Amino acid sequence: MAGTGWRFGAYELDLARRELRVEGEPRPLQPQVFAVLAYLVRNRHRVVPKDEILRELWPDAVVTDASLQRAVSLARRAFRPADRGLLRTHARQGYRFVGELAEVDPDPADAAAEAPPKYVRSGDVHIAYRTVGRGPLDIVLVLGWALGMRTALELRGVSDLVRTLSARARVLLFDKRGTGASDRVKALPQLPQRVEDLEAVLDAVRSPGAVLVGFSEGGPLALTFAVTRPIRVRGLALVGAFARMSAAPDHAAGWSDVEVATLRAYIASGWGSGATMRAFVPARHLTPPLRAWAARAEQEGASPGAALELLEMNIGIDVRPLLPRVRTPSVVLHATGDRVVRVGNGRALAAAIPGARLVEPPGEDHAFLFGGRPTLERELVALLERAAARPHAALT
Repeated sequence: MAGTGWRFGAYELDLARRELRVEGEPRPLQPQVFAVLAYLVRNRHRVVPKDEILRELWPDAVVTDASLQRAVSLARRAFRPADRGLLRTHARQGYRFVGELAEVDPDPADAAAEAPPKYVRSGDVHIAYRTVGRGPLDIVLVLGWALGMRTALELRGVSDLVRTLSARARVLLFDKRGTGASDRVKALPQLPQRVEDLEAVLDAVRSPGAVLVGFSEGGPLALTFAVTRPIRVRGLALVGAFARMSAAPDHAAGWSDVEVATLRAYIASGWGSGATMRAFVPARHLTPPLRAWAARAEQEGASPGAALELLEMNIGIDVRPLLPRVRTPSVVLHATGDRVVRVGNGRALAAAIPGARLVEPPGEDHAFLFGGRPTLERELVALLERAAARPHAALT
């Protein structure tokens, strides 16, 4: 299979996403500028004449020589000042890229997103799931809210996370019933039924033992599964998660009645525009492409009615009594400025789960998929290593 782009120094040119990244951070480029840069990189073994670039890239459009010069100039400016010599101008001839390249292998997360999902029956409902990679253990990403696995894999933070983890373990994703590619249902289930759905997925792949990663609303499911199916769980990570969503006299960190009513009104009248998915993207990362992704994630994740049912289910969740019963190695990751689930939720989880490690960096990266992703990867790799070294019999 052909590669999906090239790496050179601190840069990666991703053809699939039409994106230039500098040390992993996207560097915005106009489509015309990206096309010129990619063509020069692809033809790096020679000086590419100007008329060839115009003919090959825009055969049916009028693009002036001045426009081409500007595109090359903008491509140079996307590089650091010391690296702008990577694009050379040859007077009266054309342009040439002179960097040392390494081809990027196809991303396993991209392949998983493009492949059709697999299905397993849980009762009379079909649950969709995907697997990426191989390893002695499984790591299950329990996604939050109505986020479907296919749309999640379109997000760079998720695909990079899956790529890192799939080098060490088999990564499993699934769509909770009523969301994504799983069967739509008349009413969304309570946690015991969701536990059965996850168990059906693990049965289908003959899981040898799993580390569960519960993101946000996926946290209570991961927790409940870890307590009620301890023999199957080798580690637990809770990311921007909660044990109880709604506020209570003994749980001030929960959502207030006003916040719940505001969300309920949005779902009823504005669902599909992406507000709930945009909320977990740190403000400085909220680009137009991410706004479009957020809207698509809502539209593909659930219908408005299913989202309302999901909200009502979340309001009723309270797994705090289960926390002292967790017996697996656990880590809680929660950003101090989390705007979706307040940091008091993470602190309460870590305080009540025996031996849990609390990782509490500054910022607002709710799901640790943006600036917090290196921290998340580090903690999950450590948890996998700890789980692999721990005798399985100790779980019984």
